[in-house]
Amino acid sequence: MALSSLPRLVGLRTYVDDLEVVHAFWRRHFLLDFQEKGDVLQARLGDVVWEQIAGGRFCGVRGPHGALPALAIDDFGHARGHLIAAGIPIVFEEMVPGLNLLIFLDPAHNPFELAQETDPDQWDIRQRKALRTRRRQDAARPDPIPLHGVAELTIYTHEVTASVHFYRDLLGLPVGLSYFAHVHLAAENVAVVLRTTRWRCKAPAQRHGTLPIFALPDLPSVLKRLREAGFPPQRAQQGWEVRDPAGVLIGLREDQD
Repeated sequence: MALSSLPRLVGLRTYVDDLEVVHAFWRRHFLLDFQEKGDVLQARLGDVVWEQIAGGRFCGVRGPHGALPALAIDDFGHARGHLIAAGIPIVFEEMVPGLNLLIFLDPAHNPFELAQETDPDQWDIRQRKALRTRRRQDAARPDPIPLHGVAELTIYTHEVTASVHFYRDLLGLPVGLSYFAHVHLAAENVAVVLRTTRWRCKAPAQRHGTLPIFALPDLPSVLKRLREAGFPPQRAQQGWEVRDPAGVLIGLREDQD
């Protein structure tokens, strides 16, 4: 499959309870200044448009579920020290060969990942041990954390086989590396990772979390495949929306580029 024929991640839509609070949060800690577009806040992360929309309510499930965007950073220690000093909840962190990452919560309880690519040859297991045993100390840094676009998109699922069929065969994302119940797929501009979870959303119909939006080179064919497979798309304000086998809401648009 040619790269130009792949779906592209073009948008993220995060539902929050207070736009003013969330805007101040991202501006203060990440220098990300959202602009008002009607009743929506909008910013750009590389080639992805990120929208913050009011009306979201936390569903009450604190375990991983839904969609999790990973935002690229260049200094894990800076990010970790800044978040800890600011009292921002870090709910998961890990250091593996080639990658340092942590997951934190925004003021609306929405999770986001910060990911730093590293040189696997420079990996030191002692750093991971210090992190996992809570002995690692990172200096409190008052300066904001620079973001460098969307590095990856995780989509949690209860049934990997059904989700692979949905994203590979219906949406057109080819499968790459698979290991430890994680399946990596390829969009044109970002890696999409299916990860298993035992957590189930308590309020799937309630708008919350982050909705990823894909632009498709042949949207009519994809919509037809989805209907025939039992995943009926619904008209949205801009394009279409459909729920995957785990109930995760996905946005779909025609690719105009």
